Amino acid sequence: MKTLEELKEEMAASGLDNYFDVLAPFAKESIRITLDARDEDTIPMGASKFGGCPDLPGDVAWFRREQADIPLSFIGQVNFAEIAPFDLEHKLPERGMLYFFYDCSPVPDGMPWGFDPEDSDGWKVYFYDGDMSALSRKTPPADLDEHENGVLFGSAGMRFETAVELPSPESDLTNDLDFPDDDELQDRYWEWSDEHTPELSNKLLGHSDNVQGGMELECEYVTHGNDCGTPDGYRVGKSKGLDKNAARWNLLLQVDSNENIGMMWCDAGRLYFWITDEDLASHAFENCWLILQCG
Repeated sequence: MKTLEELKEEMAASGLDNYFDVLAPFAKESIRITLDARDEDTIPMGASKFGGCPDLPGDVAWFRREQADIPLSFIGQVNFAEIAPFDLEHKLPERGMLYFFYDCSPVPDGMPWGFDPEDSDGWKVYFYDGDMSALSRKTPPADLDEHENGVLFGSAGMRFETAVELPSPESDLTNDLDFPDDDELQDRYWEWSDEHTPELSNKLLGHSDNVQGGMELECEYVTHGNDCGTPDGYRVGKSKGLDKNAARWNLLLQVDSNENIGMMWCDAGRLYFWITDEDLASHAFENCWLILQCG
């Protein structure tokens, strides 16, 4: 695990002391995920994985989008018992399974971006903390069709490691911070950031690796009924004082475009599942909000 002190030394070696001093108070620990693409038959029942078929309790069916009545695509599952040694801040449960599903049907009806309050039907996050021996690997629904309404992704096991991360200057957590007014130094920071961001960045917790910009404000505004597809949604949200609540949003899971298992989020984008402090503490994972960003 890279410590905050080691991160400080790395940035200092690149002449980025001022950036570190501004960002360090917002440091967070993440659990980075390395994927091991392999046949699903080699992944044990109940193990953490992306893609393939979910290992759900026997009485829980494959999740569907309620309004359109189409199957959601299975993104992955995380076994918290495997995560516990890496969750040094103890933000996640010590046991149980967390499942992630998303509407991957063709656009414009599928792949919701998360800027519209109506998008909430387009994903499902389900937490199971019961008997793990009750899990069974589900068969894909007959109407899960790549050309019609979904994707069955290839499967990949997971390996984990803990990392200390600083927020991007584009994070909404840093909107009121004073960064060095030096274009050359700014360019150096972005070069350093690109070099230290994994080419494939899948993770739990920590700070989002933004493709387009900060998302904390968008999460706060849209979950209060404001359509953030236009500037008006941001204007109205700010007029209600909601911008003061941006810091309560936490990255729960970041899913990159993992092409080796067939995951491509528009133009090499990423999926981000967000959760508030309150819902994270109470394990109310069903209240997660999703945002899709792409280049």
